[in-house]
Amino acid sequence: MKRMDRTGLDRGPNGSGLEKVAAEFDRRYRIKKTVNAVFNLLIAVCGMFVFLYTIIVQKRSLLNRLKYMTFCSTLFTSAASLFTFVVCILEARRRTEVTKKAVYFLRLSAALTESIVLAVVLFGLTPLVPDNPDIRTMVGIMTHLVIPPMTVVSFIFNEAPIGRLKPLEPFLGTWYITTYAAVMTFLFGSGIVPSELAPYSFLDFKHHSFFYPVMCLAGIYLVGYLVALALSKLNMKCSWIWFHGIGRIAAAEKDS
Repeated sequence: MKRMDRTGLDRGPNGSGLEKVAAEFDRRYRIKKTVNAVFNLLIAVCGMFVFLYTIIVQKRSLLNRLKYMTFCSTLFTSAASLFTFVVCILEARRRTEVTKKAVYFLRLSAALTESIVLAVVLFGLTPLVPDNPDIRTMVGIMTHLVIPPMTVVSFIFNEAPIGRLKPLEPFLGTWYITTYAAVMTFLFGSGIVPSELAPYSFLDFKHHSFFYPVMCLAGIYLVGYLVALALSKLNMKCSWIWFHGIGRIAAAEKDS
């Protein structure tokens, strides 16, 4: 009976040629998982640095910082990256995917959130965005210019794709920004937290009608859906770069 590995290649007595292909595939797979693990560990370490630096060195109030999406997203992304780091180690050791949809959408949500942070940085350099992010401090650099691109690049090139998403599935990647928007709208819209403390101008219900912040949040949610869809499609195309040329190796072995 022929032995087949997870690549579907013949590993039987007569499969010595294809074993080279399987070995190359396995080598690249382990490199991919190692790189992904390193990326996620670095993201988690950067996030922990931001948290400790903010609380211990800057002596900022944690409750006051939690109203900012960038700070919250850094904590969320760091936790998700630490979890993904553990998953990558398990996958590399077992040499097989253990990633489930829940893990994929967790990573997609983190990548989406950091994509929005990057967009705010880019548009914040123009008059289009009134809430310009402060990227002149150590924390500002880490949360706006270091963690976001690392998260997005790691997801696009290193995350194992789960196939083409159904039309409504990209919404599963927006649950973090949905939760943040719902909590902030409730706190500032109900008056539990004064509008003067609003982290962003569109959450100032005192000087805007109720529909203005709601429309802004709905727009962010729609953009989030489109970005999640785009990230998923990029991930499907770019994650296979790690295995580029495997087909030519297999063809060469077949011809030999």
